[in-house]
Order: sequence, then structure tokens, then C-alpha cells
Amino acid sequence: MAYETLHLEAMPALTSPMLIIGFRGWGNALEVSAGMAAYLVETLKGVPVGHVDPDRCYRYDENRPLVKIDAGRLISIQPPEGRIYAIETPTGENDLLVVVADEPSLNWYRFSRELADWAQRLGAPAVMTLGSMFDHVLHTDRMISAVSTGGDFTDVFNRHRVTPITYHGPSAIHTLILDACRKRALTGASLWCHCPAYLQGITHHGIMRSLARLLCEMAAFSLTTDALEARWEALEIQIQALIAENPKIEAVMDQIRRKKRDGAWQDPGSVGSEHGNVINLKDFRDP
Repeated sequence: MAYETLHLEAMPALTSPMLIIGFRGWGNALEVSAGMAAYLVETLKGVPVGHVDPDRCYRYDENRPLVKIDAGRLISIQPPEGRIYAIETPTGENDLLVVVADEPSLNWYRFSRELADWAQRLGAPAVMTLGSMFDHVLHTDRMISAVSTGGDFTDVFNRHRVTPITYHGPSAIHTLILDACRKRALTGASLWCHCPAYLQGITHHGIMRSLARLLCEMAAFSLTTDALEARWEALEIQIQALIAENPKIEAVMDQIRRKKRDGAWQDPGSVGSEHGNVINLKDFRDP
């Protein structure tokens, strides 16, 4: 079947392929969402099998194509993109389909319907979207929350202390994808990692490691997290050194600790986002 938002190529024969989606953009705090999807592709040697149609899914005045011009000569133009990968896992495990994409800005409902329809046609047991948000948490916390189409993952959520989401307000595309799954009686879950608002410009490999372990149990596949652990351990040393030099950040962290002890939930925008209360590591390279 032809789709308008997805361009699909021939794929290897897959066994119960779980569909995992990581978007760059709004729901990708500290690069956790797209970073996790890309890590799956890199570590498990994903094979490209399709892409998202940029003309159907992106507004170029908001997410402009990137051009390369050298000495007055046009070399290339790269539009916003989304790529789809197939991953064959060891015998006895579920295979994977992984989408790594810029968050669509157009045709959300059509994209969600076609994605869910494609997953159903391929016999996917479940569709999982990944997200990450800034919140009133510490960089040492590992808080993950979730919303799903049913109770299929209740036990694994309990084991990993995943918090059920209660929310009323504007939606992300992740929820539209879940709704498209629900209408097809297809299991869906949206996982959200909570990242410290006082950190900017890094990839949070620490919470990615926790997310990877959760995904492995939900989707029944194996994944080494050695690289994530090594990157986070090295980066955490830099973070701790910068915190020691910045009493304002330490004060913000103390405030978060007090709120946690009191059981309070606070809007992340009010903590750690004031000028001078953010550690920006964009000039540091990830280990």
C-alpha cells in the first residue's frame, strides 16, 4: 500500500517487529528521545528501509533545509528528515523498526494514521514513542513517566517505577500516534524521560541507560548499554566540577531536594531556568 507521508522500501523478513519512534525537536530535551533511537540503530546495526516525506511533514519556514556552499558553489541541500530502520535481533527476540526523525510540523493526523496502519500491516505487537522533557529533577534522578493504550505494560512499568501520566492540555504528536494505535486495537505506549532544567547542551546518557533497560523488557530484545554508561560517567565528572564552581546551581539543586522531600511537584520552567542558573555544556564534547 502507498502512503503519503512515508516512503518505504523493501525490508528483510522481520519477527514481531516492535516499532520505536524517537523525534528531534520539542519533545527531545537533552537529546534523549532521538538519541535513544539513534543508539538503537547504531548499536544493533539498523538497515535503512524508508524515510518520511519532507514536503508532506515539514514547514520549511520553521525547520529550514540546511545548505552547504563552498567558494560560491552550491554543494548540497538537506531538508528536515526522518529515516526508518529495520533491525534483526538474535533468534528468539522481537525484531525492531526504528524511526529517527525531526518532529513533523504538518499532517499530524495523516502521519499518525499511516504509521499505525503500517505497523499493523507488518504485525507489530506494539508501537512506542520516546519523549523527554525538562522538569524539576536532579541530573542523578532517573524519572520516566508513561501513557499507554491499555494495561499491557502495567507489570513492567511497576518494576521500573514508571509513573503514569495525568495531564490535560495541548497535545504532542506522540499522543496522536497513540490514538491512531488505540483505534486499531494496536498496543501503544509513550515514554517520557524527565531531565534537569538546570542542564543544557548535553546528551543525558544517564537517563538513556535507564530508558534502554525499560525498552529491552517492554520489547523483548537485548542491548548493551556499556557505551552509554561510559559516556555518562565521564560527563558526570565535568558536571560535578562545574556545579562545585557555581553556588547558584547548587542552591537550585538544594531547592529541588527540598521539594522532593516535601513531595511537591513544580513547573520545571520556574526552577533552574533563570539567567545564571543554567549549566550549558554545548562547548563540551560528549565523551
